[in-house]
Amino acid sequence: MPGDRVNNLNMPPKKEDQDFKQLCENVSAILAQQAVQTTKLNDMEKLLKAAQQENQALKEENVELRTSLANCTAEVDQLKLKMHALETHNRSFSVRVNKFKIAGDASCPLNVRQQVFEGVFRPILEGAKQEGKLDVVPPASAVIEMAHVLPGKEGAIKPIICRFQSRIYKGIIMTHKKTYAEREEVGASAAAARQGRPPPMRYPISEDLPRQTYVKMVELGRDERVASCWSVGGHLRYRLVNAPTIVKRVVSVFDNIEEIIG
Repeated sequence: MPGDRVNNLNMPPKKEDQDFKQLCENVSAILAQQAVQTTKLNDMEKLLKAAQQENQALKEENVELRTSLANCTAEVDQLKLKMHALETHNRSFSVRVNKFKIAGDASCPLNVRQQVFEGVFRPILEGAKQEGKLDVVPPASAVIEMAHVLPGKEGAIKPIICRFQSRIYKGIIMTHKKTYAEREEVGASAAAARQGRPPPMRYPISEDLPRQTYVKMVELGRDERVASCWSVGGHLRYRLVNAPTIVKRVVSVFDNIEEIIG
């Protein structure tokens, strides 16, 4: 009937319709949220892929840098060896004289040269002449190219560097110093303590070594496994306590003690 139709139109929606509408709204919200999350996930995947590519590029660059660093280190080591070899050669003409005090002007090279020659080298050269190694003892100017006093503490006797005109004269001095160099006077007790060894030289003469060589020689000499250590032409030699008759050679003063002794 017409009245019933009007009443039906004015009735509130059924609960099922409201639930369906709410469900649709919830699904729409979920889909929208899922779309947002999917977009974020895609963006994160892109960022991760970019980061992975960048990481791979950094790894490759790191390998290149390590290779370059290794090459540079090897070049530096080679340059250090060359510089040390050049310094060793340059110093091979020189010796260091200790405990000899210069009278007068110690800043005058000619005065230093003449005094060191007369007071330190002449007795050795005279001995070499007696053995027939020299025909005559040459003058100081023919033996020593230059001589100068090194800096040192005020009041102390400073070392003297003498550069020879020829390594021949240096060889004569270094070979015959043990026999003909002036010796200190020692008392009876000190002589007995030396067990037949000659007294120490009054003016010790040693090779003029580069700093690295000198430091390594001192380090080797202090090692309990080493019986003795010395230099020949700027190159180190040593003997071990457990093999005192075998002379060993230091290949590189830049190696550590364990690498040298083995």
